[in-house]
Amino acid sequence: MEDGEKLTETDLIVLGGLVVGSAEGPFYAPGYVAVTDGEIVAVGSGKPNGLTAQKKVVKKNSVIIPGLVSAHDHMYGVLAHGIPVKTNVASFWDFLNLFWWPYVEDRLDKKLIEAAVSYAVVERLKTGTTLIADILEAPKAIPGALDVEAQVLKSAGIRGVLSFEATERLGPDNGLLGLKENNDFIKKMNKRNGLVKGMHCIHTTFTCSPEFIKKCREQAKESGAGIHIHFEEGLYETEHALRKYGKLPAFVYEELGFWGSDVLASQCVKTTVEELDVMAGHGVKISHQPLSNGEVGGGIAPVPEMLHRNITVCLGTDGFIVDMFEVMRNTWLLHKAAKENASVMPAATVFKMATENGASTLGVKSGRLEKGYKADIVVVKNMFPTPITTDNVLTQLVVYGSGRWVDTVVVDGRIVVENGKILTFDERRAKQDCLKAAEKLWEGVADV
Repeated sequence: MEDGEKLTETDLIVLGGLVVGSAEGPFYAPGYVAVTDGEIVAVGSGKPNGLTAQKKVVKKNSVIIPGLVSAHDHMYGVLAHGIPVKTNVASFWDFLNLFWWPYVEDRLDKKLIEAAVSYAVVERLKTGTTLIADILEAPKAIPGALDVEAQVLKSAGIRGVLSFEATERLGPDNGLLGLKENNDFIKKMNKRNGLVKGMHCIHTTFTCSPEFIKKCREQAKESGAGIHIHFEEGLYETEHALRKYGKLPAFVYEELGFWGSDVLASQCVKTTVEELDVMAGHGVKISHQPLSNGEVGGGIAPVPEMLHRNITVCLGTDGFIVDMFEVMRNTWLLHKAAKENASVMPAATVFKMATENGASTLGVKSGRLEKGYKADIVVVKNMFPTPITTDNVLTQLVVYGSGRWVDTVVVDGRIVVENGKILTFDERRAKQDCLKAAEKLWEGVADV
């Protein structure tokens, strides 16, 4: 820098580690990211010459990556961890009908939701997730349940695209109330330039009538907010559609004019290649949840076939194991085993699914460390026992990384986790409140 040349002041500079710009690069070792007004204004190698900052985060032995995205989540699900239900669950339908609906979803109220989400955001931020697409399933907690969630997310400083799972399984009136919950929330939140916005959501073809599905589609066309659905998470939806409609679920949706590039279909475990062709033709996005698919015995989604059709595939936790590093690792491993092909699902593909693909699908300009993108940044401590380089960094992160190594998290230019500690929430209280809420939810369950 020349003598007398004026320094450009920024709000924040994160520097000193190996910077991963995106799954395709560029990579800087070492490098820096400069932030102003919640936006990345510069990324580069070495030291940020010509720039100064109100605050600097210097982490020399680290990897600096874009914030991770859980593109399909259920934050209330933490209350069900270890719940002592003795019901024999042998299939996905049993999981829903005999366990999840009666013992979890139908028991939720606003206070339980607030306690669950307060702890859930702590877990996610501390493990490097900066954006969540959350579906709330609590048919007896509306109206106003999404407002409760939104307030927690805003207080924590985490991005969220929230939706309520509208379904007619408790009757048409409750279904319409669910559609209204989403529509009202979207009208209120999406005109703002804040951390939280809304999305439309319905459950499945086996809990929603054709008329109900079309009504959701009409609302989404009017709002432009997009639709989040569960799709063929197990065989039940496939078999139900064949029995009732004489065709596979993807073709049911196509006949109803439902598909579009604004639809995020999550799970897609039993989706056939013929259905994927239809969905690809309409630009449908898909979110993959390998760990929860295993939890419910659903199967293994045909992700390589999705990618072969140039479908945008994201990753999500489904509210099960919430460390996105675990989700990435299992995505990398699972499909190699299923295909008996070690070249399937390279690390760069998986990393892109967990960052840029999720962000772009949710309409958020993040998931990359690049000028003009939202300043959602994660600093991971270099705990790797072998050298980390620009050539191997993605493999190291995806295959061997851990959310426990997250040191610093920045969302929208604001530091929300520093030195592994969350700054925006009382973590101890959040955990205590979650424990009390779980005890309330579990009351009487062990006696059933």
